[in-house]
Amino acid sequence: MKDKIKLELCDTERKLILSSLTMFKNYLFAQDRSTDSIDEIILKISDKSKIELDTFDTGIVINALNAMRYKLKSENQPRTDVNDILLKMIDETGKKKLILRKTGRGNERRF
Repeated sequence: MKDKIKLELCDTERKLILSSLTMFKNYLFAQDRSTDSIDEIILKISDKSKIELDTFDTGIVINALNAMRYKLKSENQPRTDVNDILLKMIDETGKKKLILRKTGRGNERRF
């Protein structure tokens, strides 16, 4: 079962995420790469203020927001809103527990 991340977004946050996903989709489309997963995320986010994304979808949204952040930086435009959304999403993903295991042979330690 995949971990789900629940977020409550205001209209400006939702619009920024949608525009970053659209920009990321256009970038992938120009490279003749698949955009199916981005289309599904856009449909999930487009009309809801409360969204629920799995970790894979969250990673795509974070990458799209980061690409938008770098684009704004190169154009010397303010990027505080994008930074706030990125921090919000990273905080939500950080709340999930990560279990690290090292399997070994013989006398090696496991943690």
